[in-house]
Amino acid sequence: MAGLVDRVKGILGAKANKALDAMEDPTETVEYSFQQMQDALQETRRHILEVATAKKQLEMQATTLQKKSQQYDQDARDAVQSGRDDLAQEALSMKTTLEGQIHDMQQHVQETQAEEDKLTQTQHKLEAQIESFRTQKEVMKAQYSAAKAEVQVGSTLTGITQHAGDISGALQRAQDKISNMQAKASAIGELEANPDFSALPGSSSTDSIRQQLDAAKSSSAVQDELQKLKAEMQAQKGINGPDPS
Repeated sequence: MAGLVDRVKGILGAKANKALDAMEDPTETVEYSFQQMQDALQETRRHILEVATAKKQLEMQATTLQKKSQQYDQDARDAVQSGRDDLAQEALSMKTTLEGQIHDMQQHVQETQAEEDKLTQTQHKLEAQIESFRTQKEVMKAQYSAAKAEVQVGSTLTGITQHAGDISGALQRAQDKISNMQAKASAIGELEANPDFSALPGSSSTDSIRQQLDAAKSSSAVQDELQKLKAEMQAQKGINGPDPS
């Protein structure tokens, strides 16, 4: 059971890392690293200042002890001249104690100076690394921006290629609509210029011929009726005899 849980955790961890890698902006990572280097430089400078301050305090204390030692030396000399060997011994004892303290103090000063020198070398290395990284950072950001733009343009072109058929069809439909509208506009213009609807495009020549044929047919029928009427009247006139007048 524990093995299964560990396996599931491993799978989830791998997926999480993959998702984070997809979301990660390398320029942000570079900027974060650069900021960390600058923070380390500031921290180093702060330590250098602390060490230098401590060294200065030790030097000041050593100077104070050195003056006291010189004073005890002079006191011992004065005591000897006054015949006070006891005071001279006490002054020399204090001088010896102070000289031991001064020696220890000087050792601490040297150790502090060595630490300061070490931190100063670290500071110089960090400054050089930061300047080098600064140049690399700008180059990497420019390269990433160019690559990102290239990918975006490539994706756009790929999408256009995939939908080229749809775009072509849309363009053709648009062109057809434009042609239709142009034809309508032309017809309206002709209609305004010539009110004779029969002369406009769309009036069928077949319709004109049919109208003429129908008119001729109607006229022929009238003529036939007229001749028939005359014949009837002529026949009645023959039956009734000639007109007496």
